[in-house]
Amino acid sequence: MVGEAEVTIPLRRGGHCYGLCAERGTKLAVVACHPWGPLGGSMWDVVVEEVIELFGQNAGLTTLRFNFRSGIGSGAASADDIRGACAYLMQVARPPERILLIGYSYGSLVVAGVAEDIREVVAFACISPPLYYSWALFMCNQRALLQRARQARAAKLLLIGARDNFCSVPQFREFADSLAHPKRVVVLDGAVDHFGVYRFVQEQLSVWACAIFGVRRVSQLASSSGELAIRAGADGEGALGEPGVPGGAPPVGPPDASARDDAGSAEPLIR
Repeated sequence: MVGEAEVTIPLRRGGHCYGLCAERGTKLAVVACHPWGPLGGSMWDVVVEEVIELFGQNAGLTTLRFNFRSGIGSGAASADDIRGACAYLMQVARPPERILLIGYSYGSLVVAGVAEDIREVVAFACISPPLYYSWALFMCNQRALLQRARQARAAKLLLIGARDNFCSVPQFREFADSLAHPKRVVVLDGAVDHFGVYRFVQEQLSVWACAIFGVRRVSQLASSSGELAIRAGADGEGALGEPGVPGGAPPVGPPDASARDDAGSAEPLIR
């Protein structure tokens, strides 16, 4: 996409990843992570493209996407790849101060497991986490990864289609409920499956990002500090989309669907 340049990302334990970076000198940067490589996942995945278009071309933020070195193993190598990508951003000419991690499918679970380890990460999004097959994707190391995700204090978006091919809604709910606030949990009802969620990614990310960063439009993110605008309620739950938070809005998605938030309520969707 416009503004992206090929980069080589050095890794702390040796080796490197290849990626595309658009350095725009913003205080907030976005790192996008792709699905499982052995099944064709790469930084060219359509969901990753949607993320980069939204936050790069539309919002004007610094963005980075890259290819994981592999997807076979416990997930430790992929976690190191994300750490390396974030470290790379902090070494560019005009480094960001804060990072937003966004992962789809396999990438979503690695993002959730590594977010707490990276000081600059203030928020992350898990799009269509393949929980049903996590034992196979991470060679039975999924429990350690999910436990690490539960420790993450960053703001979170958990998004899935009601007919996801690799995770049931109850399984997704159990995972989402185990994560700390602040968080926004959205199930896209209707006929949205694992591969069709890309149609709603930009809408859902826009609503969430505006709420947590306190802006009314994603185009305002480039001039923002990247500091979170959400606050913790008296019950310890993060306040997302409340009247006191600029950008608060109803969820968006399929016209014949409803999105249920983490409290279990249902709200009508808008296109």
